[in-house]
Order: sequence, then C-alpha cells, then structure tokens
Amino acid sequence: MEETPVVFKSEGQQIVGILHKPAWDMARGPAPAHPVVVFFHGFTGHKIEVRRMFVRAARQLAAKGIAALRFDFRGSGDSEGDFSQMRVPGLVADARAALAFARELPGVDPARMGIVGFSMGGMIGASVLAVELSLRAAVLWSPVAHPGALVDDLRSDWTGGGSRRGMIDLGGWSVSRAFMSEYAGTKPLEAFETSRVTARVLLIHGNDDEVVPVGHSYDYQNALRGAGARVKLQVMEGAGHTFESIDLDRRVINATTNWLGRNL
Repeated sequence: MEETPVVFKSEGQQIVGILHKPAWDMARGPAPAHPVVVFFHGFTGHKIEVRRMFVRAARQLAAKGIAALRFDFRGSGDSEGDFSQMRVPGLVADARAALAFARELPGVDPARMGIVGFSMGGMIGASVLAVELSLRAAVLWSPVAHPGALVDDLRSDWTGGGSRRGMIDLGGWSVSRAFMSEYAGTKPLEAFETSRVTARVLLIHGNDDEVVPVGHSYDYQNALRGAGARVKLQVMEGAGHTFESIDLDRRVINATTNWLGRNL
C-alpha cells in the first residue's frame, strides 16, 4: 500500500489530502485500474476523523484493491482558508473538486467511484449524490438531513464572538452567523425530489445518537428510494453519534468497506 500527501485546488484554495493506493506486484503485469473512494469529514473534523476512523477505513479499502482519498475541507485540518469563513456552497465545491481530482488520478477507474461521508460530511455527500450522477456507491455515517433542527438545538450553546462582529463562539470555534443561518436553511432532502440517483447507498446510524437523531437517516432512506437509489439502512444498537466503542468502530468500518467492495 502506498500513502501519499496530495494537494489540489478548489475555488483558488489549496486543499490538502492523503491518497491511499493499493499495493500491486508488477511481476503480475500492469496494475489494473482501481476503483476510488473519496471521504468527507464532519463539522470541526478533518481527514483523520474521530479515533482515526477515516484512516482505518481508507487503509482497509486499499487492502481490498480500492484507492481512497481523504482530504480537509477549506478552513479545516491542513487546507487553506479560515474555518470562520466556511460556507455550505464552498464545502460542496470542495467535495466536487476532490471528486474531479480523484477522477483524473493515474491508475483509477473513473467509472467506479464512491464516497464516504460522516455527519455534516454525510449531508455534503448526499448533496453531491444528487448532482454527481456517475457515482456508483456511497456510505453515509450519521448523516445530517435537517440542519435547521440541529441549529435550533445549538442556540443555547452560542456565545458572542468576542471582538469579531457577526461571529459566534461555538465551543471555542469561531463560526460566522452567516454560516449558521445558511446551514439552517439547507434542505438536502429536496434535491432528491428532482434527481435520479443510481448509486447504491448504505446509511449507518446509531439509535442512541443525540446529536443527529437516527430519524435523519430514515428520512434519507425514503428520499433516496424516491430518487431511484438502492438503499440500505444499518441501525447500530447502543451507538451514539460517533459510535463510541472499539466493537462499534470495527463494525462500522467493516460494513463500509464491504459495501464499497461489493458495489464498486
């Protein structure tokens, strides 16, 4: 397996990622073109994600002969930009730029592409599914379907942004009120009312998720089926938003890589 830092541009911003490529014994002849999966992290997350779950999943995919790209959205991790200036259209643009970058990589089969998204990254992934119709498979972990409800729940945690007008201090993160307003008004399910989705989609959600309740995934299941997608919802008993146990982490990663292995 080969793991290489990569850089690409999204709307002029430098986006940083890690590319995982499957090992290949050249004595067997030229390497075949591999499927590729792009990972979308959550709010305040990064390309590693909680308990290195993205790293572990990407390595497991590479061991199965599937390339994987993990990257930081603008303003997060190692990528350019200021987190406080984050906006929803910019995140979608970053996701699509990552897919475009992955599609052009040598040794990749652009007809066999998939995505993994966690939490807000699951919402971004769903938004991408509605427009990137060539995607073959997707796995969404604890995906946000109703951002407005989450923003309402967070309002009690907001404090003033200090000396920065128009900002919110959200647990030490400086977030613009403009972003929170825009995020609250985002309705990802509506995109599937006019879109036709052919990807095979696995939704994984904990039934004890108090951050993004499991009902969000049930609503995605219904919306995606209405758009023509083949969908499976796997509810993890006793799991919270980030799954939060060694056994649950293992089961989530195995379910993810097995789904992508079968459908790419």
